[in-house]
Amino acid sequence: MFYLQNIALKYGDRHLLRDVSFMFQHKDRIGLVGRNGAGKTTLLKIIAQDIFPDSGQVQLPKNTQIGFLKQFLPEDQQTPILKEVCKAFSEYYDLKAKAESLEDRLGEELTEEEMTQVLEELDKLNLRLSNFDVNNPEAEAARVLKGLGFKDIQLDQPLNTLSGGWVMRVELAKLLLSKPDILLLDEPTNHLDIEAIIWFEDYIKSYPACTILISHDETFLANTTNRIIEIELGNIQDYKMTYDKYQIEKANRKAIRTSEYQNQQRLIKERERTITRFKAKATKTKMAQSMEKQLAKMERIELVEEDTSAMRLSFPYAGREGKIVYKATDLIKKYDELTVLDKVDIQIERGEKVAFIGQNGQGKTTLSKIIAGMTPATGGQSDIGHNVNLSIYLQDQSDSLERSRTILETAEYHGAHYTNTELRSILGAFMFSGEDVEKKVSVLSGGEKARVALACMIMQPSNLLILDEPTNHLDVVSKSILKDAVRKYEGTLVIVSHDRAFLKGLTEKTYEFVDKQIVEHLGDIEYVLKKRNHDNLRDYAVTKNQEQKTVTETKLSFEERKKLNRALNYAERDIDKLEKKIDAIEQEMIDPEFFKSPEGTEKMKALTKFKSELETKLSEWETLAEQLGE
Repeated sequence: MFYLQNIALKYGDRHLLRDVSFMFQHKDRIGLVGRNGAGKTTLLKIIAQDIFPDSGQVQLPKNTQIGFLKQFLPEDQQTPILKEVCKAFSEYYDLKAKAESLEDRLGEELTEEEMTQVLEELDKLNLRLSNFDVNNPEAEAARVLKGLGFKDIQLDQPLNTLSGGWVMRVELAKLLLSKPDILLLDEPTNHLDIEAIIWFEDYIKSYPACTILISHDETFLANTTNRIIEIELGNIQDYKMTYDKYQIEKANRKAIRTSEYQNQQRLIKERERTITRFKAKATKTKMAQSMEKQLAKMERIELVEEDTSAMRLSFPYAGREGKIVYKATDLIKKYDELTVLDKVDIQIERGEKVAFIGQNGQGKTTLSKIIAGMTPATGGQSDIGHNVNLSIYLQDQSDSLERSRTILETAEYHGAHYTNTELRSILGAFMFSGEDVEKKVSVLSGGEKARVALACMIMQPSNLLILDEPTNHLDVVSKSILKDAVRKYEGTLVIVSHDRAFLKGLTEKTYEFVDKQIVEHLGDIEYVLKKRNHDNLRDYAVTKNQEQKTVTETKLSFEERKKLNRALNYAERDIDKLEKKIDAIEQEMIDPEFFKSPEGTEKMKALTKFKSELETKLSEWETLAEQLGE
């Protein structure tokens, strides 16, 4: 058992944590949730004993190992990736070396006493080695690295060949392999793509010890946790249940508490009126006094104070753009000898909302920058459409803010045509008001910087909006507001994201970047995963590549195959829609009252029509599939 008792921490006049207490144990997988700035990371640092509270204590059994993912890079950038990760087994290697040294001594001429001593020490070392549950550290390290998205060819390459996000994957691999008793993870999915996140979810679900993680990725939380602790205004609410059940239970608790509070308030007012009336009568004074004492003893129900602050976000529309917003033909992008995109064709039309998905390093951000004119293509044709006014938010946008400026000075730099009052109003919509606007960018949290960057971006109206990982530093409430704003945006949208909950239902088309090519899917991320019937995108890509390699002969040209694939995708989308319509009507038919209702006859006609259309579409799909040789 592990205990946190009466943890309190104050920054200036603000109580970040107020007498927080809870107990957790070996098999708990805890999701720590709450708004940005609520104290989640601070609480993790207290558990890791990186910082100490003003009062209270953390009680852990002796020799408890705590693993906390630190946001810093290894010192020796020349170390090969696999060798760096194997540092997680340093204790194992040390013990093994000592055991081998003792085994060598057994071949020497020893006295009986020395022999006994060596054998005893060897037994102790072997017992400790057996606790590591690993026979081949290099193979285990390689397995975890591959799960996190590394390829075999990369494992012997030095760390300095990696970007900062990939180095953080190396650090995550080291942490997972060290298998601490308490694994602390602060936004671990920020540097992972969808494929790596899915693998990571499976790893966490089978992790043999306690995990406490902070994440704003609701799908990840739902798939990995069995307990939720919410921090709000310095206090905690403990929900010993999954994330999905927590959301329902939280709403139920609030409704019940509100109802109990309202009922008690009515009772109190009625008693107070009665006491006032009785006091006016001499014969009832004693009863009034008795009732008054009872009322004073009543335990009052208080409504839990909530953090209701939220940014107000909308993207201004610059007016109608041309029908073709962006078109690329045979587009090539290279960085020196590295080819990222190879003869790619893509067309984005007015009003479309499209998602870019795929492993990191496959070219999603690169194409976003090519569309925005921030980087040139190496070859092929790249054309932006007529009357397109573009705004772009890059995943490192907040890092490009000038750290020495205040929030207001940053806004003035990006919105020079706005008055001071207008700028303060825009910043107020992003939860920066009063003296907050005088804060330096250098002291802001990741979430605050992200809000400043978004505020600066919307100062310019657009009709093409490109958002590259916009949710990385936003909490669940802010993400919901952003998603709603994106839905309402009148222009064309391109969004790069690994957040499945955020992407769900947001786009009608998904472009997957894989092996220097782009695969078009006519649906959102949920549609793509369902269509493939694969949880792991990487497994699907490998399977698909293997299938394609078995096709040794084809008479279809590239353009013909492309057209047939597009038609096949449209047919699959239409089949999915028709099946849902048919299922909805058949569910209604279960109710005996259905056939008595005026709409029943019309819906039966519609059902017949939908079934006929479905048969036609299925036949169309079969024909197309045969033409493609699938």
